[in-house]
Amino acid sequence: MAIFGSLNHMSLDDLLPFLSSRDGALELFNLKRLPHVTLYFRKGKLDCVYLGNRPVDALQARSVLGELIEARKGSFEFVPNARLGRCPELLGWPVDRMLISVTTTYDEYAQVADRLPHPETVFKLTNMAVPDDTRLSDFWRRAHIYLQEGASAQQLAAKLGMPVDHARFYLLKLQQLGAVTAARAHATKRKKQQAGVAASLLGSLKKRFFGEGSAWSH
Repeated sequence: MAIFGSLNHMSLDDLLPFLSSRDGALELFNLKRLPHVTLYFRKGKLDCVYLGNRPVDALQARSVLGELIEARKGSFEFVPNARLGRCPELLGWPVDRMLISVTTTYDEYAQVADRLPHPETVFKLTNMAVPDDTRLSDFWRRAHIYLQEGASAQQLAAKLGMPVDHARFYLLKLQQLGAVTAARAHATKRKKQQAGVAASLLGSLKKRFFGEGSAWSH
């Protein structure tokens, strides 16, 4: 029996416990920030995530689930015993643990949203050890080849197929672990710093040559 409804009335975090004992596919559509998404479940585990008509890897799957947890607009339909097609990387994530992981990540993101690095700030790898946290290790494995030379959240998001804000979050977490360091500030910040230095030097020269009370010093 198919199950359908609206995310306005039942969010994904309400749906997942209900689906943990069922085999089939949960299709989500009419979403605000995502195309058609299909989640395949089998024996209490999430096996594969399709974005549009293609399966995604573990890192992208986490980003998709993060977006879906937030979604309050869209429709869903669960098709029992739907057959899984091509899926190069079976996830095998237990539904209960996956829900805890995704909601924990969402809560952490909300807490640091105002401290995320600028999308254009370039980071470089400083530690080749793979993080113990699987949420970070998935990102690290895909991103470390680019971080060895230096890459920004904006660049990584484009290369890895994920939202820029998610890449910013992962970079902040890696920076807190000492795995990456900011190698170059973004252009806007550098210009402000240069303008500040220039203004300070000009002020010093005015004081030196025209004196503190001169009309030319203002």
